[in-house]
Formats: sequence, structure tokens, C-alpha cells
Amino acid sequence: MNQTSIDFKNEKPLYLQLAEAIKQKISSNIWKIGMMIPSENELSRELDVSVGTVKKALGLLVQEGVLFRRQGKGTFVATPDFSKSFSRFFRYGQTGDLSGDSPGSVILDMTVIKADSQIAEILHLAAGTEVLKIKRVRTLQKTPFSIEELFLPYERFKGMDKSLIENKLLYPIYNEKFSTPIIWADEYLQPGIADQETAEALGIEIGAPVMCVERLAHTYEDIPVEWRRSFGRGESFRYHIVIR
Repeated sequence: MNQTSIDFKNEKPLYLQLAEAIKQKISSNIWKIGMMIPSENELSRELDVSVGTVKKALGLLVQEGVLFRRQGKGTFVATPDFSKSFSRFFRYGQTGDLSGDSPGSVILDMTVIKADSQIAEILHLAAGTEVLKIKRVRTLQKTPFSIEELFLPYERFKGMDKSLIENKLLYPIYNEKFSTPIIWADEYLQPGIADQETAEALGIEIGAPVMCVERLAHTYEDIPVEWRRSFGRGESFRYHIVIR
């Protein structure tokens, strides 16, 4: 952390500036996952801000899941958890919750292709670069709840195969097997209609409403490493936001 991280002339509250500076340290791979960050007193001295400001910034980041605390030890960089992302937008079953069981997956296709102009632009690659295309159906208690298509830079994920990822969460594999932790992601929602493949996978009619959750996931230094599009039943879609 350095003095340029905080602009005392900026109208934005100091604790929010500090929180953003810490996030940048993490995304830039200066502070790594699992690393203990400087103490509140150290940050206060380095940045010439009050301990109260530091506490407020760290508290916000703990609440967001960016950091976590160990009593008697300190504050650490957390591993991002995207495992429940899809359940933020869709409800299933009587409880309307995906969190009770770990989702499974069935790999429909896994091939290496040449990136077209769209994929290349999104993943910051040269057109024609090899990418790994994965198509799979996500299941809960063996019932399909989404079909998704993923694109990964092949050079970074060379060696990935079906046996490695079927019925498993992908992000721990990215981190443990390919040294590529997912640090943050952009997500977009877009309504659509089911084509034949989506309809067959989800057990719905062709042309039925679906909702697409599109995600671009980044590793350190804001490098995009996964473009994913997930399609779920339109009647199961929900959106919730708290505005204060």
C-alpha cells in the first residue's frame, strides 16, 4: 500500500477509497489468496488515516467476502466463492434453493477450437488462438437446471479433460491444477428463448422463455480467463436487489 492509494481531496469517503485500493492489491497479485494483510494499525500509519477508517474499510470487505478474519491471528485475503452465483437468480424445488446439495454436471462436448473475433475480443486473445470450449448440463439431485457453454484459453488450461471436471466445481480446479484462481467476475442477465439443444437439455418446449447469465471471470492482474453463458428456465428466474 502506498500514499497514492488515498486521495484526500477526493469527495469519496476515505474508507471506500481504502477498500478499492485493497481490492486492487488483490487483483494485481500483490496480496495473494490466503495471505495475511497488514494490521489495522500498520495500514493506519502507512496511509495517515484513522484506525476507525481502516476498521470500516476492512469490515466492508469482510462483509463482501473479499477478506476474512481469524481470531487472534489477523485478516486474510479470502478465496472468492462463486459456487452459489447461479442460485442468486433462479429458484428450484419446493424450497427454491440450490444451496442444499452440490450441483452435478454432465459434459456434452469438450473440444479445442479457434477463437473467432467475438471470443478473441472478450478473452483478450488474438483471433485464431486456440480456446477450450466446454458445453455441459448442470444438475441438482440429477435434475437438469441449466445448460452452459464455456470458453477458456487453451494454453493456460492445457491438460484439462472430462474426467477432471465432470460433477465438479470448476474454480477450485482452475486454482489447484492450473494455478489460475478466479479473483472477480462480471455478470450480465439477458432474456431469451430456448433453441432445440437448450429445450432438450432442460426438458422444456422449443421457444420457451429462458434467462441467460453471462459471466466473464478474471484472474490476477484483471486477466479474463473464462467466458461462460448459462441458460436456465425462464419461469424459475428471480431477481433481488436491496437499494438503500
